[in-house]
Amino acid sequence: MKTLLLSLFSTFAITGFADLTEKLGPDYHITKTAPSKALTAKEAMFIFTFIDPKGQIIKSDISSSQNKINKTLKSDATGKFILKVTPGKHIFQFFYNATYGEIYTDSIQIKPAHVTEINVYFRKANEAMIVDKPVIYVYSQHKEKVSIKLDLKGDFLFTYPEYKNGWSFTANPDGSIEMNDKKYHYLFWDGKLNIETAKLDLTEGFIVNKKDQVKFFEDKLAQMGLNSQEIEDYITYWCPRMSANEKNYIHFIFNETYNNYASINIDPKPDHLFRVCMLWSKAGNTEVKEQKIESFKRSGFTVVEWGGTEMNDKINFFK
Repeated sequence: MKTLLLSLFSTFAITGFADLTEKLGPDYHITKTAPSKALTAKEAMFIFTFIDPKGQIIKSDISSSQNKINKTLKSDATGKFILKVTPGKHIFQFFYNATYGEIYTDSIQIKPAHVTEINVYFRKANEAMIVDKPVIYVYSQHKEKVSIKLDLKGDFLFTYPEYKNGWSFTANPDGSIEMNDKKYHYLFWDGKLNIETAKLDLTEGFIVNKKDQVKFFEDKLAQMGLNSQEIEDYITYWCPRMSANEKNYIHFIFNETYNNYASINIDPKPDHLFRVCMLWSKAGNTEVKEQKIESFKRSGFTVVEWGGTEMNDKINFFK
């Protein structure tokens, strides 16, 4: 039996925006719900504020669907989009223009004679992101020839050892890599990827307190199938950085979704391949749907890839 472990540390950084911009998270955030004496028991009201990736309030018309009824929303002078509805549950869909992804809400309950204010954050359909410090560890049960090729939806910025249409090397049982008469502990690359953030369901994930983050990663990474050394490496790399925040929003990208942006080809072909990349940012008092954790079992020739993505410059609704 042989095992190949590929471990990826990655950080994505995006150029900074101004004032209202900050962190990654769901596409909308309910900021306030309160009763209104101006409404009858048969009325309720939503007030939407639409914000672009630069933190600017959008005042242009917004195409929408409310419970499958199409409407064009128009703003007032302050950029508020006011929509009077009947009390009950409402599902919305919003479209600004082709530059940005469509936004879908969950079912939102509104009480009679109440006003609910919601901030809605449009993201670009594609984001160019810098991948920083991926590290690939290779373990095999016996000395053997292995090749790894990455196909990025973007460009390499740096590799070590040098990536020449892939890496071809000898993998040793002690985890070392032999290439060009030298030994390495790992393979390194970074690059620029085009991530279709609009296709990611960022309403799912986890809100984790600083004091709970080590236990969170111990539990979730073990649930995925990572071993103790991988978990230790992951925690000691990410937790010191994440501890700067009292709370963090975390979302995992698994397997095929990650392959869309950085596919991998390994020869010989592994029996099992598991890939996971974490998206995270500062969070506050908000809630998200708990994300389903994917997992794998180690047997035969196995490849495991993991990493993390800090999004520093997304819209901040975590106030």
